[in-house]
Amino acid sequence: MDDLRRKRSLDFLLLLTALALWVIGIFLVYSATYIHESGPLVGIYKQQILWVVMALLIVVLIISIPARYVSAAAYVLYGLSLVLLVLAIATGSGVSAKGAERWVMIGGFKIQPSEFAKVGLLLALAKRLSEKPVSLYNLTTLIVPVILILVPFALVLKQPDLGTAMVFCVMALPMFYWSKLTLLDVFYIVSPLISLLLSAVPLLLAFNTGVSWGVFEAVPWGLFFIVVVVLLYIFRAPLFIWIGVIAGNIMTATITTVVWGSVLKDYQKMRITSFMNPQSDPFGSGYQVIQSKVAIGSGHIFGKGYLQGTQSRLSFLPEQHTDFIFSVLGEQFGLIGCSAVVLLFTILIVRGIWVTYNCRNRFINLVAVGSTAILGFHIFVNIAITLGMMPVTGLPLPFLSYGGSFTVTVAILVGLLLNARVTDQDF
Repeated sequence: MDDLRRKRSLDFLLLLTALALWVIGIFLVYSATYIHESGPLVGIYKQQILWVVMALLIVVLIISIPARYVSAAAYVLYGLSLVLLVLAIATGSGVSAKGAERWVMIGGFKIQPSEFAKVGLLLALAKRLSEKPVSLYNLTTLIVPVILILVPFALVLKQPDLGTAMVFCVMALPMFYWSKLTLLDVFYIVSPLISLLLSAVPLLLAFNTGVSWGVFEAVPWGLFFIVVVVLLYIFRAPLFIWIGVIAGNIMTATITTVVWGSVLKDYQKMRITSFMNPQSDPFGSGYQVIQSKVAIGSGHIFGKGYLQGTQSRLSFLPEQHTDFIFSVLGEQFGLIGCSAVVLLFTILIVRGIWVTYNCRNRFINLVAVGSTAILGFHIFVNIAITLGMMPVTGLPLPFLSYGGSFTVTVAILVGLLLNARVTDQDF
C-alpha cells in the first residue's frame, strides 16, 4: 500500500520534462563538439551521457530517501560544502580554470565545489527557516540565515565566481518570503540593489555614447528613492527600518558615482560598458555576445538544421558546449526549437512552484522553493546572456550545458523536487 501511494505521488510530468531536456542537451553537446578531431573536446558527449545516466540514478536515490533524513543531514552537508570551497581556494588545492580557483581533484575526479555549495546552502537555509521563521521587524531572526549565506558567498567570491555567488542571494530571497517575510519586506531588502542599478546605468550610457544628461542622470534614481520613502511612510515602518533602508539606498547610489568618477581608469570603464554595448570591444569582452547573437539570429524561424550551424562548426562561438549552448540550439533549430525548449523549462518551473504549494511540511516547502529558484535563475540569466540582455557571468544552462558537477547539482535539485511529492506525507 505504501509503495502504491509513492507511485501515485511521483510527479511524472516533472520527471519526463527533465529527462527530455537532458536528452536534448546530449544532442546539442555532440553538435557543438563533433567537429573536433583532437584536443580536450573530442568525444565529450560520451562523458555527458555518462553524467546524465549518473544524474538519473541520483534522482532515483534521492526520491527513495525520506525527507526527514535529508533534514537531519542538512547542516552536515552544508559543512562539507564549505570544506570543499576552502580546499578550492587553498594554496595548491584548487585547479585553475580561466583565472579562477574553482575546481578540486578528489580521487582522480575534478569537481566544482561551488556547485555543491548551492545544495548545501539550500538545505541549511531550509532547515533553519523551517524551525525559526525570519522577520524584518525582529532583526535577530536574520542573524543566523545571513551568516549561513555570507560564508559560502565570500568563499565563492574569493575564487572569483560572481555568477554563483549571485545564485546564493537569489535563492535566499524567495525562501525568506516563504518564511513569513512579506513582498514589501523583500522590496525593502532589494531596494539598495535597485538604487545601485539606477545610478549606474546613466553613467554607463553617458560614457558609452559620449552624451551626458548632467543632473538629469539622477532623475531615475531620485524618482525611485521617492517611491521608497512614500512606501516607508504609508506602511508606518519602524524607525530602524527607515534608517536602514534609506541609508542603504543612499550609500549604494553614492558609491556608484564615487567609484566611477574617481577610482576606475578609462580602460576599466571600457570593459564594463562593453557589456552594455559589445560593439565597443568586438574582439575583446564583447566577442562572445556578438557571436552568440549572430548564431541565434542566423537560425531564423526553423534553424539551419542539426549539425549544420556554421558558427558552431567553425568554432566562432566560444564556450558553445557550456555557457553558450543555447546559441547552438538557436542556430540549428531556430525560433521553433528555442520556443520548444523554453516551453519545457516553463513546465519544469511551473511544476516546481506547484510542488511548493502542495506540500504541507515547512522544510520540504522551503527546499522546493529554493530548488525552483536556483533552476529558474540559471535558466533566465543564461538565456538572457546569450541574447545580449545581461553581462556574461559564466552561469551554465540547466540540463543542456556540458559539465559533470553542474549536471549532478541539477539532478539533486530535480530529485529534491520529486522527493517533496513522494515523502511529504511520511515526514
